[in-house]
Amino acid sequence: MQIDFPLTEPQEAFAFHESPFPAIVGGLGSGKTQAGVSRLIIRMLSHKKRVAYYMPTYDLLKLRAIPEFQRVFAELGITTNLNKSDYELKIKGYGSVIFRSYDNPDRIVAYEVADSIVDELDTLKKEDAAKVWRKITERNRQRSPLGNTIGCVTTPDQGIHGFIYHKWVKTAAAGYAIIKAPTYSNPYLDDDYIPNIRANYDPLMAEMYIEGEFVSLNDKKVYHFFDRKRHHIERTIIQGERLYIGLDFNVGGCCATTWVIENNMPIAVDEFVSHDTQDFINNLTRYNGHRVIVYPDASGRSNHTNASASDIDLIKNSGHWVDAPESNPAIRDRVNSLNALLAHDKIKVNCDKCPELATSLETQGYTDKGEPEKFKTHPAIDDWNDCAGYFINQRFPIKQPMARGPRGG
Repeated sequence: MQIDFPLTEPQEAFAFHESPFPAIVGGLGSGKTQAGVSRLIIRMLSHKKRVAYYMPTYDLLKLRAIPEFQRVFAELGITTNLNKSDYELKIKGYGSVIFRSYDNPDRIVAYEVADSIVDELDTLKKEDAAKVWRKITERNRQRSPLGNTIGCVTTPDQGIHGFIYHKWVKTAAAGYAIIKAPTYSNPYLDDDYIPNIRANYDPLMAEMYIEGEFVSLNDKKVYHFFDRKRHHIERTIIQGERLYIGLDFNVGGCCATTWVIENNMPIAVDEFVSHDTQDFINNLTRYNGHRVIVYPDASGRSNHTNASASDIDLIKNSGHWVDAPESNPAIRDRVNSLNALLAHDKIKVNCDKCPELATSLETQGYTDKGEPEKFKTHPAIDDWNDCAGYFINQRFPIKQPMARGPRGG
């Protein structure tokens, strides 16, 4: 079959790469998913075997991968049949595409494919990504006249500390090839796409997400844009105003930071430590006369101070509003959200009223694995930053700009 895909230069290089393990490492909106879809379709139509496409969650598969495959096949005039329960797109006379999430690697079993694409593998920590890769290689064994291949399409989220850098750069063996795809290599993006990335992220992360380069943050503090003089404000609590409290659950040291929002800017105005959840509720009496909304660590849904109610339920039952996600966001999401506000001067801290938070923001560093430092005793600097991060990420999350059009995936 004659195949004609309108691909960018990096997409084309990846789609037709002859290495068994090619990886396209790119910026946001560089068209990585489109490159992966194109490569897998080309391989399948060439050898008429079963292939597999992997993403972090089934929601992403349903929202992005499956519709993209259906769209491209339709453009080629090829009829497809989607088995929704099995997550398999069947193409009569050519084979099929199996879609799998790798949020639970132990479920990557009981099938064989000739080729695979792994989308956004570098969003996982190094050890977790290595397990996913191992499970996928075990499935990639269907006999094919073209040989078996596994391609990766990803942003370099973990930098030089991640699996992608380790596997494709640091210890790269024969057959491992990298294609770089900066955001601006995709001509189908809106003119404001890259400016929006710069506006939403701090400058260091923005460059990583535009250039698609591996970076190291080991020599920097986690909240490298916090400046005690630059971000200090004398603002205090005004009687009757609404208060927002970030809460990190820890036995013996529940850290809480209290915030107000003024002109859409979060301002830290108070902090306190509680022994446990009931003690935290008792401490909220200091804010009588205010409407309080608590933004807690989502682990409070399962943790119990007593046998009858979860920690979050205890707070709700005490008459306070609670805004908590079903599960905690990734650490990098909390860090990125807070750093973006700091870099663009969209957040303030009363360092006199919140001395622990101020010290923690200017102190916490990275481990040699590229992860924010964690401490076993409570309260610690990571606890103060976490409780602030739960509120900031829930109320002021980073909104990635949407890449409109068929080539912006």
